[in-house]
Amino acid sequence: IGSIFYSHRLIVIMYMKYRKKNEDIYEGTTWQIKFNLDDVEKDEIYKLRLALASANVSELQVRVNSVKQDPPIFSTGVIGKDYAIGRHGIHGLYWLFNIDVPSLLLFNGDNTIFLTQTMAFGPLARFQGIMYDYIRLEGPDSCSSY
Repeated sequence: IGSIFYSHRLIVIMYMKYRKKNEDIYEGTTWQIKFNLDDVEKDEIYKLRLALASANVSELQVRVNSVKQDPPIFSTGVIGKDYAIGRHGIHGLYWLFNIDVPSLLLFNGDNTIFLTQTMAFGPLARFQGIMYDYIRLEGPDSCSSY
């Protein structure tokens, strides 16, 4: 959003795994992407482009401006069994998602996208996770910030 040079908005190869709650218990984790919009186009659809480089027995949920949004605007469901995160596979299976984000969820000013990896259970929790390649939010064609 706000730049024709989309490569400036890339987040390259990051991991979303789990959080260790105590010695034997793990839980999913939520990452936040904070950004500012000068002028949200009303009654339009923005596109969140999300490319995953790998996933292993994980679910990714996407929420906008409310970590408690129920249901989330998008969920992958349980995906992945490629073992790239645990270095047991030679490469991950690439996943590309195009998520509609209604403008009514966005604010002029500060906004946050919440990415939650919900699954982390049992002794193999350290191998459950998502490795993402890039995330990009695109404005509608009529968006004046291009």
